[in-house]
Amino acid sequence: MQLKVKAGGIRRQLIAASCALLGAAEGRAQEAQTSDAGTAAAPGLTLDSALGYYQESGGRIRAIEPIVTVQQVQDNGDIWGLNLTFDSLSGSSPNGALTSNKPQTFATPSGASLKGVPQTYTTASGQSQTVNAPIYSVAAGTLPVDSNYKDQRLAGALSWNHSLSRLTSLTLGGKLSYEHDFISGSFSALVAHDFNQKNTTLSLGVNGEFDSLHPIGGAPAPGTDYALFQKTGAKTKQGAGVVLGLTQVMAPRWVSEFNLSADRFSGYLDDPYKIISVLDATGATTGYLYEKRPDSRLRRSAYLENRWGWERASVALSLRYMNDDWQVHSSTAQFRVRFWNSPKDRYLEPTVRWYQQSAAQFYAPWLSSSAAQLTYASADSRLAALSAWTYGLKYAVKYGDDSDASELSVRLELYRQTQADRLAAPPALQGLNLYPGLQALMLQIGWRY
Repeated sequence: MQLKVKAGGIRRQLIAASCALLGAAEGRAQEAQTSDAGTAAAPGLTLDSALGYYQESGGRIRAIEPIVTVQQVQDNGDIWGLNLTFDSLSGSSPNGALTSNKPQTFATPSGASLKGVPQTYTTASGQSQTVNAPIYSVAAGTLPVDSNYKDQRLAGALSWNHSLSRLTSLTLGGKLSYEHDFISGSFSALVAHDFNQKNTTLSLGVNGEFDSLHPIGGAPAPGTDYALFQKTGAKTKQGAGVVLGLTQVMAPRWVSEFNLSADRFSGYLDDPYKIISVLDATGATTGYLYEKRPDSRLRRSAYLENRWGWERASVALSLRYMNDDWQVHSSTAQFRVRFWNSPKDRYLEPTVRWYQQSAAQFYAPWLSSSAAQLTYASADSRLAALSAWTYGLKYAVKYGDDSDASELSVRLELYRQTQADRLAAPPALQGLNLYPGLQALMLQIGWRY
């Protein structure tokens, strides 16, 4: 699950959240817990498919995401993989503004005025052009959201694994993702080498990404007055990363994995659809600014996972720590256990995941109208200090022989997020819920053949 914050980020953040339930390859990874180390996959074709549904409480974002993954193991041992993903999102998207004790009016991303009437302006070529200025309003005491939010994404990924020698393998991958305001291309390469009678594997991987962003209505000038609608053209973002991994068979039924990774992104890292409220000393809203983030971000992380397997049960425990130069520090712990029935044709898999992070150094739920000129600031709650719990339960039934079995599965997950380090509300905002948190329900139906 990727954690990078992209422009138009709420869409990709929600898809990242749903990756936990839509990762079709996850089942195969845990199945390998009870397999002998070094066993090669048999030649043939495997089809994984999943249909996921994600719903936030309060009528907020709803996502439907079908995924199809095809894997072909050839006679020479090469493994080809193809993944196709389609996302459809709708609902109400928070725009970053603070809840107020008075009604508030905002323009949609394509709007150019808060008056709700067509606006005429002169283009760079000297031509006159008129555009609509759609607006939406939120009631007093209500979280500002755009109820007309919709988005779709289509992504495809291709991978190839090839044995360079009896002990060394190479994996190459590429991915393309398209949205109406965002095009992304990425690549990856990983070399893995076995030692110690294939009980130890050392791997080194690199990856790169290039994004072309075309925000609806244009990318806003960072930190400018929202009412002026100062917009610019398309933007770009690029990144590169490296990961060093070590996998060790500790015992016949115990495998441990440790990874160190780092990546750096630069370019346009703002969310073009996020603003931040400006308040006076009493808490009254005097205006809004477009958010402004640094134009680079360096992240470092360490990941440790241990897997144990027995005849009718297996356990996986993973820990992850990440920090970056935005002063975000996060910790993640996940525990997953799988219980098989006696014939081993069905299993139950409960999961619990805990996540906690500190706030970015420039996070602020609001700004003071008496403050100095804006340097960096964002009211995006994904950059706030927060904690979250995910509780999940998966049930699966296998059909056919062990060597060629199909699997039908259902997974249900509940996600709860709360914000920490809350600032005291100004006098005019006392009694309002300024930090509403987030609850979401995730459902997946999967089929493997």
